[in-house]
Amino acid sequence: MKKFLKNKFVFLMIAMLFLTACSNEKKTEEPQENKTIVEQTNAEEKQALLVYAGAGLKKPIEEIKQEFETKMGVKLEIVYAGSGQLLAQLEQSGKGDVFIVGSKPTYDEAIKKGLANEAVPVAHHTPIIITQKGNEKGIMGLKDLNKDGIKLALGDADANAIGKTSVKMFEKAGINDYEKNVVVKTATVNELYQALKTGSVDAAIVTKDSAFGKDDLDIVEIEPEFLIDQVISIGTLKISENEELAQKLVDYMKSDTASSAFEKFGFKTVK
Repeated sequence: MKKFLKNKFVFLMIAMLFLTACSNEKKTEEPQENKTIVEQTNAEEKQALLVYAGAGLKKPIEEIKQEFETKMGVKLEIVYAGSGQLLAQLEQSGKGDVFIVGSKPTYDEAIKKGLANEAVPVAHHTPIIITQKGNEKGIMGLKDLNKDGIKLALGDADANAIGKTSVKMFEKAGINDYEKNVVVKTATVNELYQALKTGSVDAAIVTKDSAFGKDDLDIVEIEPEFLIDQVISIGTLKISENEELAQKLVDYMKSDTASSAFEKFGFKTVK
């Protein structure tokens, strides 16, 4: 009988220890489970903005993007392309929050189509001519780009702002036969520089900021009487589902922090 009671007592002690361990394990797991739920909820609640931005603006915007995301606790999803391409994508998708492109005429087109709200000027996107290092062709301005023997690269007028502006500047200068020298047309301003770098062309019309910091080319200013300056414009989209946050991004683009980012990469900001 004593042996039976002894065995029964040992069995009860083991059972109590097992139940205590299970209880402690459950208490340990509960905070972790609760933490996971909280983290998932915060991730789901994190807001995002869809931004359409000109390809030539990528360097400053990527820097501004990091600062804005950190400050506001949001995520910016940015689509980079030529302004004409962006407008087409915007129309097709029917989604987006902010539109920022390299020239006001392109932005105004978005307004006419009922896609964008009023624009805010951010910085200058001034056209210039770039040539091969040494400028052996002796290009001194827009008037020289239609001379025989010049291989020229231009932006595609249907795809980007610099292409449209180039056409308007040639028209302003009364130069109608420049197309005979055009051997490359590109969708973005960055591709124009690549065409020059590979030796495919003698000259290209780009923006001053895109040539900033590059020592493997020469810069030729466009004659003041023919120059058409471009102004980078930004605004919210009418289809935005988060207008308040979108407007905060537009306002942030005019801040001292954002202006410093633009100036860092060769853009002259609009005061």
